[in-house]
Amino acid sequence: MQRIAFVGSGHLAHALWEGWHRNPPHPRQFSLIVRSDAHRSLWTEVEWARASTELDCLDDAQVVVVAVKPKDMQRALELVVPRIDAQAVVVSPVAGWTINQLRQAGVRGPVARIMPNVCAAIGASTTLASFDGVDSRMGPGLEAFLAECGPLTVVPETQINPFTALVGSGPAYVFLLLEALIASGQQMGVDAQRSRELVSSMVEGAAKLAKDRSGDSLADWIGQVASPGGTTEALLRVLNESGWPAVLQEAVVAAGKRAAELGSAS
Repeated sequence: MQRIAFVGSGHLAHALWEGWHRNPPHPRQFSLIVRSDAHRSLWTEVEWARASTELDCLDDAQVVVVAVKPKDMQRALELVVPRIDAQAVVVSPVAGWTINQLRQAGVRGPVARIMPNVCAAIGASTTLASFDGVDSRMGPGLEAFLAECGPLTVVPETQINPFTALVGSGPAYVFLLLEALIASGQQMGVDAQRSRELVSSMVEGAAKLAKDRSGDSLADWIGQVASPGGTTEALLRVLNESGWPAVLQEAVVAAGKRAAELGSAS
């Protein structure tokens, strides 16, 4: 039986917890270490029953997921590292924290620095990972484990911060777009729930087309949708005049810079 310990109980921790509970290929034993009940509302009664402030479960854990806020990471590692077995895999989804910083904090065994997102809860996170101390025997199993939360791509660690802005924070951009579309529908008299269902499906379809036809220019696809003098052209005119594309790019770059700052400040 695989023994997995979670340190932290926030939104991302719960999303990963849900993702790894969906369809496990073999039995697992989960433990949850918390500092307070601040995030109690995220968890079911059954899940929260496993929560404890004690560190005993770390002694025999094979995988330790440290999913706390960046500002709390140093203190969390000070507490948990002495209890972690040297062979246990430490999984860190903490923005900004590098593998080198984890080593400096005393982590001895295999490390997987990952950047998932909250879509892990339904097995749909686009997750980036960088490994250290993971040998060829362990690698395939670890990758399969991480991929249970969604498509996994292993990248050099130098790319983790930029991808934090693109895919870690990315769902927020999509949710903001959906929120704006739904509100627009309401202004035009469309039921909010029906709008949510339809525009969510529309975004899913557009994303699938962009992925499946990756050799095609996105600008060409925009042109195919935007007939001269039509509705899409009117929409694009307002967006372009407002500077929306440039603002979005600026926002994503700011998120990437913040990810780097979080690491340097740790």
